[in-house]
Amino acid sequence: MLILTRRPGERVVIGDEILVTVMAVSGHTVRLGIAAPEGVSIYREEIWLAVKEENRAAAAAGADALPSAPPNAAPGASAAPKEPGTADEMAPEGGRAETEPGSPEHS
Repeated sequence: MLILTRRPGERVVIGDEILVTVMAVSGHTVRLGIAAPEGVSIYREEIWLAVKEENRAAAAAGADALPSAPPNAAPGASAAPKEPGTADEMAPEGGRAETEPGSPEHS
């Protein structure tokens, strides 16, 4: 594991396309900004672990445990649920940024 010391406004570059910026430090909390290509998934660890566990449980479930069609679905309608806590679910219209509840950027 690489351990770095950075101050607010300083950055770390990962590979050629990922840029991590220290936005603010307050007590034991560090606010990071992450710029990455559109196809790169970015999760907080606790969300990633929960999704990974749900996927493992779903893969282990027998086919007879799955519903044949989503409830209240219109015939021919696609019902692909979003994973909880993903950037797509939490991003504002046209963006990928995730903000913490109670922050000035959160709306």
